[in-house]
Amino acid sequence: MCCHKLYIYAVCGHSALSEKPLIECRHASIEPGQNFSNSCELIAHPYRSWRIESLCPPCQSQRDALMSHLEAAQVIKFDEWKWKVSYMAKNGKDFWTRKTEQREEEKKQEEMQKSARKSNRFSLKRKSTRKKDKVEREAGSGT
Repeated sequence: MCCHKLYIYAVCGHSALSEKPLIECRHASIEPGQNFSNSCELIAHPYRSWRIESLCPPCQSQRDALMSHLEAAQVIKFDEWKWKVSYMAKNGKDFWTRKTEQREEEKKQEEMQKSARKSNRFSLKRKSTRKKDKVEREAGSGT
């Protein structure tokens, strides 16, 4: 029994043994034109098995041929002008444009109200008259 590498293709489920054995048994007689012995049984060691996440080469070539045939047969055609959609309102502005303009106007009105409130306010803080008194004294004493 010759021990070979085992390749398992996970997508299609096929498997293949390596061409040359890793370990040849004592009964192996490999002819010059062949890669393995006809007289012994081919086995694979579990530690020498490889799982490949793709299709095996025959399945991949068959898939490529089918996909190229489908792509050539299926052509999607449509009139672009029929599928263009306009979401404009009667006045030429869509919903979101009108919403942003309304928000901007609301902000402007709030700012105007804040500035009007500031001008009508008076402070309850005690106003200091010391500087004024000091300036008046100096001005009065200088004359």
